[in-house]
Amino acid sequence: MTYSSFSNDRPVGGAASGAKNMSAAGAAARSWSPSVEDAMSFVQMVKEAFKEQHPDKYHLFVRVMDDFKNHRIGIAEVAATAKALFQDNPDLALGFNAFLPKGHRILVGLDELAACFIRDMNLDDDDDGH
Repeated sequence: MTYSSFSNDRPVGGAASGAKNMSAAGAAARSWSPSVEDAMSFVQMVKEAFKEQHPDKYHLFVRVMDDFKNHRIGIAEVAATAKALFQDNPDLALGFNAFLPKGHRILVGLDELAACFIRDMNLDDDDDGH
C-alpha cells in the first residue's frame, strides 16, 4: 500500500530551495512535505501502538486509508475516524495532522496531552522495575 499526504496546502521541495534567508526552523516548517516513507513510518507507528491490545483499531485505520486512496470516502471522514481512533493517543493524533489539510487537523487539548505524558511516565517507571 502507498499513502501520501492528504494535504495540498504545503509547498513541495527541500529547505535549500529558496529558504536560505529564513531561519532553519521556519524554513523546515514551510518546506516540509510528508513523503511516502513518512506515511509508511506513521502507519508502522499506528500498528505498534495498537497491535497488542487493539488490533481492530489498526485494521480500521488501514481500511480507512485504503478507502480514501480509492476515493470511497473523503478527507472529512478520514479526519473524523482518525480523531476517534487516536483519542487515547494524542501523539498519534498530532502526528497524523502532518498528513491532513489545515481545515481538517485534529485538535488535541492540554488535558489529553497531560494524560498521555503521565501514562507514558508510568509505563517508563514500570519498565525500570520501580
